[in-house]
Amino acid sequence: MNVKNKSARVLCVCLAAILLICGFSSCAATSEVPDGYQYATCGGEYFRLFVPTQWTVNTESGISGAYSARNISVTMTEVAFVHDETKEAAPLEQYLEGHLAELAKMKDFKKEKTFDTTMSGYRAKDITYIATVAGQNLRFRQVLTRVEGRYYLFTYTAPADSFEAYLTIVDGILEEITFESFPFEAEDKRKIPDDVQPPEGMKLVSDNEVAYRFYVPESWHREPNVGQNFVYVSEDDRCNVSVLGYDSGNDATYTAETYWNECRDHYTATLENFMLISETETTMDGGAKASKTYEYTYTLGGVQYHVRQTICFVGMIYNMTYTATPEHFNTHLEDVVAMEQAFHYRSLGE
Repeated sequence: MNVKNKSARVLCVCLAAILLICGFSSCAATSEVPDGYQYATCGGEYFRLFVPTQWTVNTESGISGAYSARNISVTMTEVAFVHDETKEAAPLEQYLEGHLAELAKMKDFKKEKTFDTTMSGYRAKDITYIATVAGQNLRFRQVLTRVEGRYYLFTYTAPADSFEAYLTIVDGILEEITFESFPFEAEDKRKIPDDVQPPEGMKLVSDNEVAYRFYVPESWHREPNVGQNFVYVSEDDRCNVSVLGYDSGNDATYTAETYWNECRDHYTATLENFMLISETETTMDGGAKASKTYEYTYTLGGVQYHVRQTICFVGMIYNMTYTATPEHFNTHLEDVVAMEQAFHYRSLGE
């Protein structure tokens, strides 16, 4: 496997778990798709992102987005940001200031321009900058906005020499973005088998398309509209657990530690105040499978998060990530450990 491509895939898998920090609810969506466009929106989002039908939709990581060619993509996500009411600057200006401070930590970061704009009629900030990511010189255009107390970030990414060629298309994508008062309900293609007996007090949330059984406490909520298994406590408590898989290819030297080291390098480079608290030898699947558990904290949008990431190698990497705010981390820790122990790697045909 190409090392550079592998690195990019690891980054996507690692950051997917980090960005999935909000719980969702379901409600029927009524937005009409513009002619020549298609949905590129994850379930639960209060925005609607549309992209040209010629683009490839990519929402499997739980981040709304699509791509046209290699390294040419658009994404949109809700960002966790809490403004400081004691400051004179308006919330959107505070959001921009904090975001620019985080961007400045990127390698070779250089801001090109920032100007006022609108997104679907709401005030917004449009910024363009360049930076080096995974050894590639990329150019970015981001639009930040605030709608009904929620903060959003649209990102267009392209190699520096291809950036201008797609700007007209990106302008069209931005013009079609809308916001709704109810979350988007994507098509749920997952079929949970009903002939599997879960452990007492738990329920099954995974289907037969994956090589494992993911059991969670009955009180937790399953989010069916993202690409991987994702559960959260409640609408009021958005602590969550996600499960992601990563295929390391034919590299016989690849281990759970290798995967973690790559994740850690990306976290250090991209997450504000990333700090590793501990790493522990643990087990999953009722003690049948050895795993490593890493606890760390980071800041995103001015909010601190405490994460427990448990990694197990069984033919491929399996990554269970628990994300919470520090004050709620211990509240659900017992449930999370129970999920790790109930997590079962099933045999073919099981």
